[in-house]
Amino acid sequence: MIAPIPSPTWQPAAARVIPIAAPANLRTRGLVPEVVTLSWAPKSSADHFDFSLDLSAILDATGDHIALIERVDIPTASGDPTQLTVLWSSIVNGLACIMLGGGTPGETEEIIVYVVSQQGRRLAPRVLLAVTSETAATVPTPAPTMSGGVPVPPNAIQLPSVSILTDDDGQPYLIA
Repeated sequence: MIAPIPSPTWQPAAARVIPIAAPANLRTRGLVPEVVTLSWAPKSSADHFDFSLDLSAILDATGDHIALIERVDIPTASGDPTQLTVLWSSIVNGLACIMLGGGTPGETEEIIVYVVSQQGRRLAPRVLLAVTSETAATVPTPAPTMSGGVPVPPNAIQLPSVSILTDDDGQPYLIA
């Protein structure tokens, strides 16, 4: 499998990376594992922050790596203009990264990140994100987009002509 190529232009914030560990096999010992709730550090509604998942431990010893983020769902989103919004998602330095903006102050949102590996493994970790109530609800600022509304993540390959290199489906090529 192809290992991730380090991004020379943009780095995910280390403070907002959650490692996803392989669960212990306790059932063979007659034990029931405790369910661990994953949670990112809180953000305010006005913040536009990147949040990342490190799936390397769960893929350890397989030779597999993350290939794509299929989609990101926020099932607790309210439908308001200020709701928590995914501005873009990308694989950066082997991490599943998403940029989030907005959110209802005082609420805790659930985010499900649907990831596919190079060998076809599918994972859908659920993570909670609290939106602090110190600031008012803010409409998220949209990310830069290409024609057709496709968001441009920071690790998209930009040509000397300033256009973004895309595949046949119009998706930007990325430095993963």
